Amino acid sequence: MKNRPHFRPNPYYEDLERMEEAVMSILHNLEMENTEIHENNHKLKREITFSRNLLSQLLMENTCRKKLVPLKQESKEVHLDCALNQKYLVDFNKKDKDQQRPDPASSGLRKCKRAGIGHTPVRELPEE
Repeated sequence: MKNRPHFRPNPYYEDLERMEEAVMSILHNLEMENTEIHENNHKLKREITFSRNLLSQLLMENTCRKKLVPLKQESKEVHLDCALNQKYLVDFNKKDKDQQRPDPASSGLRKCKRAGIGHTPVRELPEE
């Protein structure tokens, strides 16, 4: 064993190994930071999308509410008109029933003139 020549390490090689370890450590830290930043970026994109959707929904709801006010007013007017028409029809039917007298000629059946036989029901319309 004593016959072996003594191998003396190169000091530049040792410096290079230490620098490689430092660079690899920095690289590892940067990769971890990059992964963390990428995850945070993804979370922020989801939050931005959620916020935009929420804003769109709020704007749509606000627009619908603005359109709903005139529609509610119109609906009230239509209900009032409907109630007035219904009252008018009830009064008209009462008046019509009061004016009708039982008349055998206006029973709604008349002889069919074309065929000469049988009866055809005829609906009488009220006069205006």
